[in-house]
Order: sequence, then structure tokens, then C-alpha cells
Amino acid sequence: MLPPSRESRWAPALVWANETGVTHDVGGSAIDDPVARDQHAFAPWEVRVDALMRALTDPTRIGGPVMLVDELRRGIESLGPEEYARLGYYEKWLLSMLAILSERGTVDAASVRCRATEIARELRDHDHEETR
Repeated sequence: MLPPSRESRWAPALVWANETGVTHDVGGSAIDDPVARDQHAFAPWEVRVDALMRALTDPTRIGGPVMLVDELRRGIESLGPEEYARLGYYEKWLLSMLAILSERGTVDAASVRCRATEIARELRDHDHEETR
């Protein structure tokens, strides 16, 4: 239960989340798998995703932010349960940002996915060439 001063402010969001079933917060829920608490060095792409999110949500940007952190969360919560469980932290951010920017017509999600597939193929081919 939220404090009375905040209850009215957050009530619509809580009702929406409960009615739509999009909330993926498992706090207080029993789960079979242990929660991984180990830290890892950030991969270069993770650092770039973090920088991209900060740039897109920067309120000091000329023209204002391109998107809001609240929208990022909505995009993450819109992922299906299987996809949500399978993806890593920054993968969720990246897909959410892509969906938001695609909704606005800023980027074409299909083109981005096509280029990502091409890059993955190029990296795979490059790795195979190095092992020969």
C-alpha cells in the first residue's frame, strides 16, 4: 500500500499494470531459479546502449528529450514473459528504445533488425576466417 499522499498519484498506473498484466516485477514472488548477483565487466555494446538511453532521455537536450524513462519502462514491461526472461538487462533496454523510436517514426524497426542480422553474419564470418 502506498502512503496516502502518493496513492492517488500512482493509483492509475497501478490499476493499468494490474489490469493489463504487463508488470514483470517479481519482487516478493517465489521463483525456482536463484537470482544472479554477480557483477560482470560491461561489454562495449552495453556501454553504448546506456549512452544512447541517456542521450535520448536528456532533458537538457536542445528540443527536449526524445523519449522518457517512463516510456523505456513501458516498453520493457510490454515484452512477453518468455522474451523478458530470456533477455539481459541492456537487451531489454535496446528493444524498448527500438520500439519507442519505431512508434514515433524516428527509425524503421525492420531496417534496424535487418542491419543487425547483417552485422551478426559479418562477425560470424569474420570469426570463422580467423579460426582457419
